[in-house]
Amino acid sequence: MSYDISKVIYVKQDPVGADNIATFVIDTNNWKQPQTDEEIVKITTFIASIATQTLLKSQKQGANKFDVNVLMENFKVGNLNYKFVKYLADILKSLFPEKLRKATIIDPPKIFITSYEIVKTFLDKPTRKKVELISTKDNKPIYVDALED
Repeated sequence: MSYDISKVIYVKQDPVGADNIATFVIDTNNWKQPQTDEEIVKITTFIASIATQTLLKSQKQGANKFDVNVLMENFKVGNLNYKFVKYLADILKSLFPEKLRKATIIDPPKIFITSYEIVKTFLDKPTRKKVELISTKDNKPIYVDALED
């Protein structure tokens, strides 16, 4: 890959909030989907290192969880690599069991909701409950997962 991935995936520099939870950001505005297995492993490894840094930042404040914000305003769904998403979900679930407090997908294109129906099958029910799709334009959630208990 010929772009600086650290400009796309990074630990949010703001101080942690009153809840002591740190956040990392995936900004898909400049995102290039991994195409080869080597690229998938490279980006997954980088994301895991960022998640580790974020968790450590939370732990320094006495919390043992982290948040993720995914900025999707200009995301092209046709670029979504399901193999990568499944691999990433499996690795993060293995490395960080019960460490995710919340994943917020911000301003996804409407067509992403259809794709999310596929993506969510890679997530277990407790993790799916932590995912929120929101619109900053409407300042409200735009998708609610109808989980059956």
